[in-house]
Amino acid sequence: MTVHVFAGPTVTPERITGLLPGAEVHPPVQHGDLLRLPVSGGDTVLLVDGFFLQAPAVRHKEILHLIHSGVRVAGTSSMGALRAAELHRFGMIGLGQVFRWYAEGTVTADDEVAVSHLTEEDGYRQLSDALVALRYGLERATGTAITAAERDALLAEVAALPFARRSWRALWRITEHTPLADAAARVRAYLADHPQEADVKLLDAELALRWVLGNPVPSAEPDERPSTLDTVYLADWRWEHTPVPAGDHRTSDHLALGFLQLFLPAYPELNRYTALARIGGDAEGALAAARTAGLVGGEDEPSPGMREWLTDEELATEPGRELVLTALVRSFRTEPGVRTTHTLPDLVSTAEPLLRLARKCAATAGAMNDARRQRHPEFQVEHVRTDLVEQFFAERWRCADLETACWDRGLTGIGQLHELGRYFLLFGRSGRAPEQALAAVTVGAATDHGEESR
Repeated sequence: MTVHVFAGPTVTPERITGLLPGAEVHPPVQHGDLLRLPVSGGDTVLLVDGFFLQAPAVRHKEILHLIHSGVRVAGTSSMGALRAAELHRFGMIGLGQVFRWYAEGTVTADDEVAVSHLTEEDGYRQLSDALVALRYGLERATGTAITAAERDALLAEVAALPFARRSWRALWRITEHTPLADAAARVRAYLADHPQEADVKLLDAELALRWVLGNPVPSAEPDERPSTLDTVYLADWRWEHTPVPAGDHRTSDHLALGFLQLFLPAYPELNRYTALARIGGDAEGALAAARTAGLVGGEDEPSPGMREWLTDEELATEPGRELVLTALVRSFRTEPGVRTTHTLPDLVSTAEPLLRLARKCAATAGAMNDARRQRHPEFQVEHVRTDLVEQFFAERWRCADLETACWDRGLTGIGQLHELGRYFLLFGRSGRAPEQALAAVTVGAATDHGEESR
């Protein structure tokens, strides 16, 4: 059984492994991390810290997915305490004072656990203190160093600051020349004698680590489970984040397929073959299915709704049968919001050299993005300009109508082009795409194009 701990800046990796030997330590959790995690039934995941500004926060259904898979998930201190307070009825374990405050409703604002900190290279060193830390320290000093009224007044002063500016030092500064100066000085002296009470998040994290050490065997499955766990959103996230090996790096088949959709010249033909095969086995079967569904009129003309997937030029020049097939391919969905389900097309999954090539290129694109972020910490893939993405792929595909070109490549539209294109733009501009190998791939030979695609 493996224990995974997501933490920083609340508690250091050295402190984690000192209290819980053998634990695998990860950076603060973010969306997708739990789906990439190599866990199985009986493992434990402890969430301490998590991102929420730099990256999307960990989703509730990611946690529930692990719980339903037999993984014990516990939360404490910060993001872990928040998620545990929201999900403890469904089997997530909450540990510590911060969790109790959220679960009881004493604390309700998310920003009470937020802090400003440096990057991983600097050990996530904190630049501010969480409001829950100040709340706890003031509470502990009440009755000994300050009165309840003074506690409330001091807490109100620091709570009025933005989360990134909250700290004990800020409290001493802003009250220095106010009627609260004496009370602040008494708290300062109290914390000098009781330094551990200045950071409840660290106290909670250490408590949680000791709890995991003392409870190595997960408890029985939770009695209550949400009935809506399996949704298209969770399916999307699993498809996007489930890792696959790709040489020295890891990627996902979502990105490997995205590479082919964007860079493989033969992909429109491959997508057409895949869509028609799933609709009716082949073109004739797809036409028959369209007739049965009322999607075609007399002489196999597309219905008004199907005509929305066609350009004016196509409507003026293409025969009716071909128009119907084109509209069927472009409009094809296997599930709401999903183009061709959360799996690779058969012509890709069975073409091992092509799939290896796609995974390698997707991993290389990810490594290039990471390298850019190392050189320029402000760089975020999500912030890449969409007009640059559209310009690059309009030129690469040599198309006049970018949206229909997206549909022909199995993309849902311009929005998905932006998503994938941002990820692959640096790679595409670098000239590292294996153009010769890609140009050699044809649908008729997709499972037999040999070593040239390695």
